[in-house]
Amino acid sequence: PETEGWLDAEALAKCKDGVRVLNVARGPLVVEDDLKAALDSGKVAGAALDVFSSEPVTEHPLFGYSNVIVTPHLGASTAEATDRAGYQAAEQVIAALTGGVVTSAVNVPAIPSEDMEVLGPFVPLCRSLGRIAVALAEGSSVDRVQTEFLGRISERDTRLLSIEVLLGVLQGHTEEEVNEVNAPALAEERGIDVSETKRTVARDYTDLLRVTVVSGEDPVRVVGALIGRRNRPHLLEAWGQRFDVQLEQHITLFRYRDVPGMIGRVGTIFGKHGINIVSAAVGRQPDGTETDADGRLAAMVITTDGAVPQQVLEEIVAGDGFVAGRTVTL
Repeated sequence: PETEGWLDAEALAKCKDGVRVLNVARGPLVVEDDLKAALDSGKVAGAALDVFSSEPVTEHPLFGYSNVIVTPHLGASTAEATDRAGYQAAEQVIAALTGGVVTSAVNVPAIPSEDMEVLGPFVPLCRSLGRIAVALAEGSSVDRVQTEFLGRISERDTRLLSIEVLLGVLQGHTEEEVNEVNAPALAEERGIDVSETKRTVARDYTDLLRVTVVSGEDPVRVVGALIGRRNRPHLLEAWGQRFDVQLEQHITLFRYRDVPGMIGRVGTIFGKHGINIVSAAVGRQPDGTETDADGRLAAMVITTDGAVPQQVLEEIVAGDGFVAGRTVTL
């Protein structure tokens, strides 16, 4: 109400001669009789209007003026624009239902299109790293989630990727379904500190992502990257051990004493239970690293065709030399 009639004769008199008036906001902002008088006197050189004080309007004194352009408030609703809007709506619905990125949501960070083109392939990797990190954590609750972006990706707007990491951390650990919209709020409710850091240099890789989850006394860090033209997600570090394995839907990790025969024991038990291994990689502590009561430790990461049942995992971890085991379905 306080802006109704804002552009009246008094306001127009303060304008420079030959001013042009454009109103695409609300019709009552302009006193139309005063605008007509200003057009007649030459004070206003021209006007463009797509809103009027009374609508719908089919006749108006200004319609006959050669220096006045009028359009309906739906002037952008061409057949082509309507078709495109339909396509975009369908694309966003598909993205939401298939776990993709909803780029036009009004309540998630608005990422420039040029950044989204680069960041899009990192979304599945971020979710996967979040899920793996929280699975490796020892505590019952998460205190802090830190995401580090290293390399060229750090020059982009990575806020959405940090949310995707948080999404992976929280999925399956809340009563309600988690998504990009409510993940930050759910984290805040649970007292989870969320942080993001960036560095423009990534050793050995163009881009690296590090996710650290603090749950209990010891932080857990996992590292990943996209590799190749197809941007395939790879896990590069877990439990402080470095390796390189392409992430698949089902991934199992073991921590064990670095002695001969451990890999064979895992393969034998998997085979006994009909679990087919897709790929495997191992990493161990460097020579000279301080060891604990279990001796020097190594980590093994295995991807499989199907999920590894919990009883199979427990059977392996119960064996001599194994320290821990986790299985995750991404």
